Amino acid sequence: MRVKVVVNPMAGRGRAARAIPAICRVLENGKADFDIYVTKGPGDAITAARKAADEGYQVVAAAGGDGTANEVANGIAGREAVLGVIPCGSGNDMAISLGVPRDVERACRVLLGGNVRKRDLGRVIDRYFVNAVGVGFDATVARMATDRLRWLPVRGAPLYVIAVLRTLAEYRACEMIVTVDEKVMTVRPLLVAVGIGKTYAGGMKIVPDAEPDDGLYDICIIDAMGSMETLYNLPRVFTGSHTKVEKATMLRGRYVCIRSSAPVPLHMDGEVFETSSMEFTLIPGGLRAIYP
Repeated sequence: MRVKVVVNPMAGRGRAARAIPAICRVLENGKADFDIYVTKGPGDAITAARKAADEGYQVVAAAGGDGTANEVANGIAGREAVLGVIPCGSGNDMAISLGVPRDVERACRVLLGGNVRKRDLGRVIDRYFVNAVGVGFDATVARMATDRLRWLPVRGAPLYVIAVLRTLAEYRACEMIVTVDEKVMTVRPLLVAVGIGKTYAGGMKIVPDAEPDDGLYDICIIDAMGSMETLYNLPRVFTGSHTKVEKATMLRGRYVCIRSSAPVPLHMDGEVFETSSMEFTLIPGGLRAIYP
């Protein structure tokens, strides 16, 4: 088995770079035929993964966070290579979805001896995604966490909570037209989440009933609410019990379209973009990945 490990040295505030010796040790002990590639900047993992797949590597492993996994998946989409994940980032929700351990050495052993399974692959704004997209408040929070709060010595859910508190004072919801298959709604939501996996933001169970291989998106729409109501309901997302809140609407579908009255941020597997028009399509079984 030929393995290309694509390492984002900036992921996890340098955790991925520090993990390289352990990755090499485990793969060498497992007699793997492998190479390490260290990315040089945003988008480089897409190019490296595409090249690796074209060169015949059977596995292309993302050593980094969800953004690295997203880039690698975009590089190998439509090719024969299999995605592997070595979680070294802040959220690591793709690893959670796959059931891959957070420990680097254990994750590498999964890479060597795991099972290859198909899972659904999403696409929006001309880019593939592997786990989840959030639109509105949560994307604004993600931008706050990745840009303005990068200096904080915390990651995952604690960082997300701090970013929520900073975002509450300045966020204003805008009107959106949301289409899920044949259902059309005009809403003013706090957020809209479209998921293949169950979690985002380091384990928040935004669509807790999602199955990554059922050929359907799980969608969560939460109506706009005040700051205190948002803070009161936020802990429910950690357990998935927010789905029982009156202002939450849970849907399933293969096609999702969101049109907003003004450009809004969206986070895709942790990477933040901005647009006013999003058309989601789903490729059932479009990605092969390594599970324990």
